[in-house]
Amino acid sequence: MNKRKILVIALVTLTMSATAQNVDSVRVENNSVQAPPMDANAFPVYPGGKSALSKFLTKNIQYPDAAEAYGVEGTVTMSFFVNEDGSLSDISAHDCKLDRFNTTKFSQETEVRQKQLKEQFAKLFAKEGARVIRKMPKWTPGKVNGKAARIKVQQRIKFSIPSK
Repeated sequence: MNKRKILVIALVTLTMSATAQNVDSVRVENNSVQAPPMDANAFPVYPGGKSALSKFLTKNIQYPDAAEAYGVEGTVTMSFFVNEDGSLSDISAHDCKLDRFNTTKFSQETEVRQKQLKEQFAKLFAKEGARVIRKMPKWTPGKVNGKAARIKVQQRIKFSIPSK
């Protein structure tokens, strides 16, 4: 993978859900939180806030070279837990969508190959998103009922073709 930096639009609108302190998982559907009421400042915070998170992602995300040949752009939603000590765990990618690709180049491929390529690019975006989340420093943990709690965070990352 080339070291060129990607123009990242980190959709820093974090979708968060809270869990009770010792619960291992949370279900979030349609952005509704199934958890106890939260204190006013309960959500985890990236060190320096949303603008610092956006800068971190822009600096560290690398656009996969393989995607450039096909003009692929996409969005991946990463989810992870911010633990009671601010560490991150259970990093996963879901909702990987290709927003744009070179239709001329894709049309030269068979339907089966087109499907394989789209899956490959979605996996590349997911893998890169996970790599960068793992690289993040500890966050300020969220709180439930005044106590530090394990809270699930979802972060969307947009992959765009880098400017030359």
